[in-house]
Amino acid sequence: MVMRTFAISMTLSAFATLLLVSGVQSAPPPSRTLSFQQGVNGYAGTVDTEIWALATTTILAANPNASSDANNDGGESQVLLRFDKIIGDKPQQIPQRARIRSAKLLVSAFDQGDIVNLHQMLVPFEESATWTTLVSGVSADGLEASRHKDSFTFGKIAANSSEIVFDVTDTVQSWVNGDANHGWVFLNTGGNGWDFYTSEFDNPAQRPKLFVELTDPALK
Repeated sequence: MVMRTFAISMTLSAFATLLLVSGVQSAPPPSRTLSFQQGVNGYAGTVDTEIWALATTTILAANPNASSDANNDGGESQVLLRFDKIIGDKPQQIPQRARIRSAKLLVSAFDQGDIVNLHQMLVPFEESATWTTLVSGVSADGLEASRHKDSFTFGKIAANSSEIVFDVTDTVQSWVNGDANHGWVFLNTGGNGWDFYTSEFDNPAQRPKLFVELTDPALK
């Protein structure tokens, strides 16, 4: 009886080894993709605006484009962007406890500019935010915005409209895990402005877009 049990065990072990060697593996967990873009598929949760040191109390949220510039006519301008209501239990939301395989922020830039760093915001902002309401703009100091860069542009872009992709996988995963979603700030490293279309632009296809590939725990 002992020898027979040993033989069966050896047979199962050999079968497992054969599967491993032949590359046969269990099917990967199912995944799906979601995208969030103002005015597309019923989504209406994009919040974006520009704040400018030379117009400290001016609300620029209605502008169809925004500029991130360390020296915009003598004063810095910054761009704030957030996608609200992206996490929840509705079909077009990211479910809690989902694993984010990939998250990319896409913006349609139309002007050359210096390198721009994307930082996660650590404090909330309203679409009516101004340079003054955010206390002399946003600093990537670990208090207002993260010191860590989520992503950045690679030098100058083409003068014509170009889709710029920022990898934001880790940040979106942190939101799914329970951290507050306060969006991002675009900070330019130089005085050559970098411009892109906002959620108010008349062509929905060129508005900011958040594209997420995830493993849905409900589909396991």
